[in-house]
Amino acid sequence: MALTISSMARNNYTMFNFASNNGVSLFGSSDSNKKTDSISAMWNSYANSQNSSYGLTATNVYGVKTSAAEVVSSYDSAKKEFDAEYNSTMSDLSKAVKDINSTKFDVGKDALKKSEVTTTDKDGKTTTTTKLEMNDDLKAAMKNVKNLVSSYNDAISLFSENKALSNRMENMSNMFSDTKYRASNYESIGITVGKDGSLSVDEEKLADAIVSSPDKVSRIVGKEGLAGKAESHMQVANAQKDKLFPSVSSMFGSELKTAQAYTGNGLLRMNSYANVGNLFSANL
Repeated sequence: MALTISSMARNNYTMFNFASNNGVSLFGSSDSNKKTDSISAMWNSYANSQNSSYGLTATNVYGVKTSAAEVVSSYDSAKKEFDAEYNSTMSDLSKAVKDINSTKFDVGKDALKKSEVTTTDKDGKTTTTTKLEMNDDLKAAMKNVKNLVSSYNDAISLFSENKALSNRMENMSNMFSDTKYRASNYESIGITVGKDGSLSVDEEKLADAIVSSPDKVSRIVGKEGLAGKAESHMQVANAQKDKLFPSVSSMFGSELKTAQAYTGNGLLRMNSYANVGNLFSANL
C-alpha cells in the first residue's frame, strides 16, 4: 500500500487501539481524547509542512521527532508486555497439557458420591443443591481437566484481544478458537463451548463422565483431543512468535523510498530525525 498521510493515519489506528486495549499510553496520557489529539497533531504538523512553500521547518521536525520517540518507546513497552503474557500463557498451557497426559481417569465406580443439601435464607426461601464427594483420584482428574480448560481459555483470550495487531495474530486467534468444531464431543462430557471458542465446565456432569466413561473422557481431553489440539497450536504459535508482534527495528527502512513518491522529499529529509512513517505503514 502506498504510504500517504491518510494511509499512515489509518495504519496508526491499529497500534493505537492495541496500546489502548493493553493499558499502554502512546503519548503519556490516560485520556483517549488527548491521545487522539496528539496523534492528529503529529500528522497535521507534517501535512501542513508539505503544503507550505517553506517545506519542513525545524518546528515541524521537532514535533514529529518527539512524537515518534514516544511512539517507539511505547511500542517497545507494549511488545515487552505482550511477550511476557505470551510466555506465561504458553507455559501454563504446556504444563496443563503434560498434567492431562499423565492423568489417571480410571478412578473407579465408587469414586463419586452425591448428596442433596438444602439451605434456607433469612426470608425463608429454601434452595437445594447437590454436594459432590470425590475420592482423591477423581479430585486430581477434575483439577487437571479444569486447569487445561482455564489455560486454554487464557490462550484464546490472549490472541483474541490482540488479533487486530497483525494478520498472524488473527490467524492464531482463529486457530485456538476452533474448539467450536468439536463442541458436541466436549459437551457430552460436561464441557460447554462458547461462541468465541472458550470452554466452561459443568463439574457434576464432568465428574459423572469420568466415573462412567473414563476412556471417553481421556480421548476427548487427552492426546487425541483438547490436549493434543493445544500442543499442536502451541507449536504453530511458537514457530511464529517473533512475527506475531514484530520489533520496531524490523519495521524501518525499506518503505522510505516508496513513501517519497507519495509524500514528497520532505519525508526523506525527515529520515535523519525519525523514520516514523514506516512504523505505521509496515505490513504486520
